[in-house]
Amino acid sequence: MRNIRLAYILAYLNASWFWFGIWILYYLLFTNYAGIGLIESVMISTAVLLEIPTGAIADLLGKKKSLVIAFLFIGIGNVLMGLSMNLMHLLITVVIINIGYTLHSGTFEALIFDTLKQNKAEDQYNQVLARINSIQLTAYAISSIVGGFMYALNPRLPHIAVGIAGILAMLVSMLLIEPQIDTITFSFQNYLRQTQQGFIQLFKSKLPISYTVLMISIGAFLIVVWENLDNALAVSYGFSDTQMGIFFAGAYIIAALASQLTPWISKKLPSKTALIVLSLLLAASIVVSPWIGLILGGAMIIIRSSLKPIIENITSNIINSQVESKYRATTLSTYQMLTKLPYVITAFMIGFLMDYISVKTFALYFGVLLFVVIALNLLPLLFYKKTAKSK
Repeated sequence: MRNIRLAYILAYLNASWFWFGIWILYYLLFTNYAGIGLIESVMISTAVLLEIPTGAIADLLGKKKSLVIAFLFIGIGNVLMGLSMNLMHLLITVVIINIGYTLHSGTFEALIFDTLKQNKAEDQYNQVLARINSIQLTAYAISSIVGGFMYALNPRLPHIAVGIAGILAMLVSMLLIEPQIDTITFSFQNYLRQTQQGFIQLFKSKLPISYTVLMISIGAFLIVVWENLDNALAVSYGFSDTQMGIFFAGAYIIAALASQLTPWISKKLPSKTALIVLSLLLAASIVVSPWIGLILGGAMIIIRSSLKPIIENITSNIINSQVESKYRATTLSTYQMLTKLPYVITAFMIGFLMDYISVKTFALYFGVLLFVVIALNLLPLLFYKKTAKSK
C-alpha cells in the first residue's frame, strides 16, 4: 500500500530530531529550569488549545492536506528556532512548531488506520504501528548522535537540520493518497459537531470511564517524562553534550526493538492488564532516581524509553478499535489534548521545583504521585469487575 510505504518515510523524517539529546542544553543557553518550564508551558498550551480543532480539521479537510501543512510549520519553526537570539524568540518559535505538531498529531495515525481499513487490512494496524514506532525510535537514535556532534560545532545546527527534515517530509506527504473512508463535507457547523464528537467518542466506548481516565492519566505522566524529566535527569547525572547525544541514541535503538514486543505482549496479556503492569514499572523506574548514579540512572532512562512506545501502541490500538473512522483523528487529538493539559498547568511549577529541590528529588515525588494516580484509577475498575461478575 502506497500510503503505508510513504508513512514509514514520513515517520523517519518527522522523528529526525537532531536536537533531541541536547535540547535542554540549548535552552539553558538562554534561560534556567524555570524558564524552560515557561517554554514548555507555552509549547504544551499551544498544543492543547489547537489539538482538538486541528484534529477536526484533519477529519474534514483531509488527512493529506493537514499533513502537508503540518510539516511546513514544523520545518519553518525549527529553522527559526535555530536562529533564535533570546528567550522571547524561543517562545514564538515553539508556537509555530506546535501548530505543525498538533496538525500532525492524530492525523498521521488516522491516515494509517483508514488506509488499512480501506484495504480491509485493519487487523495489521498493531504491526504497522509497532514498525513505525521502531522507525521513529531509530531516527531519534541516529539523529541524536549526529545532533550531539552538530551541537559541539555550533549549537544552532541541530534545530536547522530538523527544519530541513520537516521540509522534506512536506514534499513526501504530497505523494499521499487521501483515504476515502467516511469523509465529511467541510462546513462550520460540521466543524463544531466534529469537535464535540472527539469527547463523545473517547468516553462512549465499551470501556468503563475509569479505564479511559487511567489511559489519559498514564499518557499525562509520559508527557512530563518525555518532554522534560528524563533529559533533566541525564544532565543531573553528569552527561556531557556529546555523551547525551550518544546515550539517547542507544536508548532509542533499544526502545525501537522494544516497540516490536507490542503484538507479543498484546497476545500474552489483555490490553488493560498490560497497560497497568507497564505503568507500574514506569513509576518504579522514576521513584529510585535519587539513590542512583550515572550508570543506573541511565539504565532507568532506557527502561522508560522502552516502555513509552509499548504503552502508546497499546493505547492507540484501544482507542482506534472503539472509534468510527470519520471521528478518528478528532478523537485521537482529543486524547492527546487531555494528556497534555496537566503539563500545561504545571510546567512552570515543575521547572521551579527542579531548581528549588533538585531534579532527582522532584523525580522521587513524581514517581510516588504516579503510583497514587494508578491506585486511585484502579479502585473503580476493581469495583466495575465485581459488579460485572455479580450480574
